[in-house]
Amino acid sequence: MPIGDHLRDVQDLYGSPSCPHTNAVLLVAGEKGVDLNCHAETDWGPSSSIRAMSPLGIGPILKDRDCINYGLVACMSYVDDKGFGPSLVHRNGVTRARMWREITCAQNCDVTDDASLSASLDILEETLGSPLGNMRGDFVCGQYTLADCAWAGVCQVAHNMGKADAVTSRAKVNSWFSSVQSHPSTSKESINPYGCMSTKADADAGTIREIRVNTA
Repeated sequence: MPIGDHLRDVQDLYGSPSCPHTNAVLLVAGEKGVDLNCHAETDWGPSSSIRAMSPLGIGPILKDRDCINYGLVACMSYVDDKGFGPSLVHRNGVTRARMWREITCAQNCDVTDDASLSASLDILEETLGSPLGNMRGDFVCGQYTLADCAWAGVCQVAHNMGKADAVTSRAKVNSWFSSVQSHPSTSKESINPYGCMSTKADADAGTIREIRVNTA
C-alpha cells in the first residue's frame, strides 16, 4: 500500500553511485518523499547515448515524463519543488545567497583529490562555525536546506572511498554530518532520507538503488 500521496509518475535519475551530485539528489528525493527509478551510467562521452538528454554530458540527469533537467542545482531544485513538505530553499534572501554559495563550494569539490576534499571541508568547517545574523540550528544555514544535501553528497562519497577521516577529523563537520544522518524526512514520510544515498557496497557494485517512498 502507498505510504503517502502518490506522484503521478516515477521520475528517472541517471548518474553514478560514486558521484556526490547524484547522492545529493538521492538525499533530496528521500527528504521530499519522491520515488525515483535510478540508472547507473558509466559512459558520458561525446558519443554516448546519454548525450541525447544532456548535450554537454553534465550529470546527474533527472527525467520526469518529457521534462529533463541536468546538473546538481537543477535536479535538486526540481525534486524539492515536486516533492512534499516545506521547501528546502531558505526563504530569507541573504541566507539563501549563503545557501547557493555553499552549494557552489560543494559542487566544485573533487572528492577523488585529497587536496580538493581537504580545502572544501575546511570551508564547510568554517561556515558551520560562523553563523550568519540570527540563524539558529544544526545545519549549514541554520535550518535544513539544499546546501546540507549538496555537502552530504560530498561527505557520503568520501566515506565510501575510505576517506572518512576527512570528515571525522573536523569537529563541526562531523557533528553536522551526524545530524544529517538522523534528520527525519521533510515530507513526514516514514523513511530515513540518509539511507537513500549510495553505500560503499552500491559504489563497489556500480549500482544505484531505486527510491520507493510512496509505493510498496
